[in-house]
Amino acid sequence: MQVTLENTSASYRIHAYENGQITIAIPKQLETPPEGHQDNSNKLSMWRETLHHSFIIAPQGLLRNWGADTFDELRGQHFAQLLQYEPEVVVFGSGKTLLRPSPVMLAPLIDAGIGVEIMDTGAACRTYNILMNDERRVAAALMMI
Repeated sequence: MQVTLENTSASYRIHAYENGQITIAIPKQLETPPEGHQDNSNKLSMWRETLHHSFIIAPQGLLRNWGADTFDELRGQHFAQLLQYEPEVVVFGSGKTLLRPSPVMLAPLIDAGIGVEIMDTGAACRTYNILMNDERRVAAALMMI
């Protein structure tokens, strides 16, 4: 499902998602496309990359490999990685279905006073883009669908 169109925004955004992959729109002013990339033209202000593993996205940053590809692999240190983006709210996408991490896993965020919204990954992709477009300090931790 496509969730956003590219524009001139200088923020990482989610372009589309489907089972097993999420496509990110990446501003050229934040990252140069790899040599030979299909969107490697001077006409577009953004290029796209499709990810197949769990990742973290924030308007000004992208951690391509979050380090936990299944819900059972998640630990508190995975959520602690979100602190570097200084979000006011974190959107956690738990995969195809809604799964709630334990309060112990979320402790790094809760202790820092950061709100956490938990939903399936499709909903988290849409919510991230809405909050990001509203210029909220948001980060999303997304398990693959």
